[in-house]
Amino acid sequence: MDRKAIVAIALSLVTLFAWTFYSQKQTERATAWRNQQRAAAEATKAATEPAETPAAAAATTAQSVVPVAPVPAANAQIENVSTPSVAYKMTNLGGGVAAAELLKHAAEKGQRMVLNEFATVPIGAVTLQPEAELQAAFTQTVDAAAGVATYERPIGDLLLTKKFQLPRAGDAEEYAFKLDVTFANRGATAMVVPGYFVHLGGVAPIHESDQPIYTGFTYHGSSKFINATWFAGGGFLGIGGGARPVFPEKPTSFSDLRWAGVANQYFSTIASPVVTATDTAGQARQRGNNVWARRYLISDPAWEKAGRTKTGTAERFGVEGALGMPGFTIEPGQSFSQTFQIYAGPREYSRLKKLGSDEEEVMDFGWFGFVSKTLLNSMNWLHARLGSYAAAIVVLTIIIKLLLWPLQNKATQSMKRMSLLAPKMTELRERHADDPQKMNAEIMKLYKDYGVNPVGGCLPMFVQIPIFFGFYNMLGKAVELRNSKFLWVHDLSQPDTIAHLPILGWPLNVLPLLMAATMFWTMAISPKSGDATQQKIFMFMPLIFVFFCYNFASALALYWTVQNLFSVVQLYATRNQAPPVLQKAPVPAKKKK
Repeated sequence: MDRKAIVAIALSLVTLFAWTFYSQKQTERATAWRNQQRAAAEATKAATEPAETPAAAAATTAQSVVPVAPVPAANAQIENVSTPSVAYKMTNLGGGVAAAELLKHAAEKGQRMVLNEFATVPIGAVTLQPEAELQAAFTQTVDAAAGVATYERPIGDLLLTKKFQLPRAGDAEEYAFKLDVTFANRGATAMVVPGYFVHLGGVAPIHESDQPIYTGFTYHGSSKFINATWFAGGGFLGIGGGARPVFPEKPTSFSDLRWAGVANQYFSTIASPVVTATDTAGQARQRGNNVWARRYLISDPAWEKAGRTKTGTAERFGVEGALGMPGFTIEPGQSFSQTFQIYAGPREYSRLKKLGSDEEEVMDFGWFGFVSKTLLNSMNWLHARLGSYAAAIVVLTIIIKLLLWPLQNKATQSMKRMSLLAPKMTELRERHADDPQKMNAEIMKLYKDYGVNPVGGCLPMFVQIPIFFGFYNMLGKAVELRNSKFLWVHDLSQPDTIAHLPILGWPLNVLPLLMAATMFWTMAISPKSGDATQQKIFMFMPLIFVFFCYNFASALALYWTVQNLFSVVQLYATRNQAPPVLQKAPVPAKKKK
């Protein structure tokens, strides 16, 4: 890659971070404005509506709001239900999935990946308030052979029943199961359920070194992943703002929420309301209308007990969340039911896309999502034929560079022509040093006279920027890369640490260092342009990229290193081409009138 492309990508990164910060502030302002408008509307309504009469109050009492019963003391009753892909631990406390062990996905120290490993809220817990009754005791009935678990709990005259149908051999999706939630009115008057929450359990980092930005909460239609650092507050660069206990900080109403989920870098739990039928009273089943999430601390003993490696003293956090559902009224002897599809498994784009409610959006590929999806599908297609993800990344990189070869050759020729103009440009700068406007006009005239495009060397940049971000987002979230080996690399989804430096304890990652070396090599043999100061500044770019990619997935450093090596080969090949001749462009003939 030439120097201009490197600079352009670095500037794009800065722009991306600045835009993210700006978008977050705008969203916060918009939310605050909506809350103010809602509060003002409610105040106006309260001031203008007549006071409630005793008769009206009695009528309102007839439709009683469901009470929140105290949580009884109880011991956990765990029932194990195994499928070909997942071992579920069902619990009566909260009534749901206490943990889901993914039998086909390895973790550290010979363990298997476990979802909801450190959280105290089971997957599929149902509460009337997001932070209440999380450990309420249910009557539990489990048929392990049929993969069915049923839970019942009375809340006053309301009977809450939940039925889990876990996946069985031959099901279309091995990580998705059904949850039927039923509210039955056993009283003599109508009951109003103002709303309820279906909990997703919690999600935790996979490794000690995982970046906290990959662990968090998200929901359908959201352009922002609520990662664990959000709850710490602090604002941009940690300046200003206090800790946030939950998300959202203020009540917010949504509409048509197709799903909500918690996710770490490679795994996710997602709940999606199934809108296919009506309840016994003819009320239509609905989408979600609210969300809730909070952060929790994972203690060192719990982390080590789970077989995770502890290498530092930094705190680690998990995030748990819930999908809020709209309220309804149940007449005496009637019931209201809602079915949910819950996915608890790897963040595989092809799997998620088949679930049917846009669950693939949990991948959060960002601005260049189309590029990331294309690269991911291409990498998986190549892997199916080569049997190695490392080989697939190398071949995919070479294919992209071959497709860009003509464009890169044209850019290299333009850079060479620019380097031939350098003495004339230096002369113009010295001659018009006191008149910048005149200097710029003369330089533009120089370009026109010699038919040189000043941005010609940047042409590949406009293609390489989306490809770089596409690779960055794809390689950082492709669960397919987990535990994939390449030479000394044990896991392409993790940094290729081979040792830690004595005393300092810093990890020694080889591929990012090779990436920097190949960048220096590319810069050394590229045609020179600009003054000496600019060239010295360019030499810092590899260091910036090393800092950016050092603790990222080694697959990204592998891609960048391969494309740098290919650029070196391309630059050496173009050296044998005849150098361009600097001559004035012919003046176009004037058209005869």
